[in-house]
Amino acid sequence: MDPCLYEWHHPVHGCVFILVFVNDVTVAGESFAGAAAIKSGVSAKFEMRDIREVKEFIGRRVMRGKRAKNPTLSNPGHIMALLQAFGMDTYTPNKTDMASAVNLSTTGKNPLPDGNRSAAMVGSLLYLSATTRPDISYPVGVLSRFMSCPEQDHTRAAKGVLRYFRGTTRLDVMCGGNEALRRIVDANEPADTDVRRPKIGFIFTLNGGPIS
Repeated sequence: MDPCLYEWHHPVHGCVFILVFVNDVTVAGESFAGAAAIKSGVSAKFEMRDIREVKEFIGRRVMRGKRAKNPTLSNPGHIMALLQAFGMDTYTPNKTDMASAVNLSTTGKNPLPDGNRSAAMVGSLLYLSATTRPDISYPVGVLSRFMSCPEQDHTRAAKGVLRYFRGTTRLDVMCGGNEALRRIVDANEPADTDVRRPKIGFIFTLNGGPIS
């Protein structure tokens, strides 16, 4: 289940965003008065507990720099739980999430037995890449193509991403400033042995933080 995002425009308070996940609610706006107006309206109809400035929301840690006040998002608790669940919490960290020489394909050799947890591992990585760890988007995109019939090489590559997490557990996404939307796109020679087409990578940032 994904959180629901609502947008409210007020002639005085400006734009206010309301993020709802089951019974957890976070309010963010252009002014404190706008957020206070939303909280006042909700508390008038429902019983609620105000925890003031958000520190954590649905497992994601929210922090602000002491000087710049730039908000950062991270998920160290989920990452540590993932490492422990797959027995990778004591392995030597990898410097990269996937080496440039790795070129996975479907060979039909060394398939994993039924009941393997490869799909669960990649699914967890996919969740993290879409929330607080966009730096692993490329290897996760590659690994997700082999979830239906994973082989040992595919699982080995997925565990390589987990080993990368060992050294970057507390890496976070930072946003701040007033930078406009930026985009960087690149592609290489056709190197995918399954579909014979080039690999394309891109990153979009807004206000200094990656959004896609």
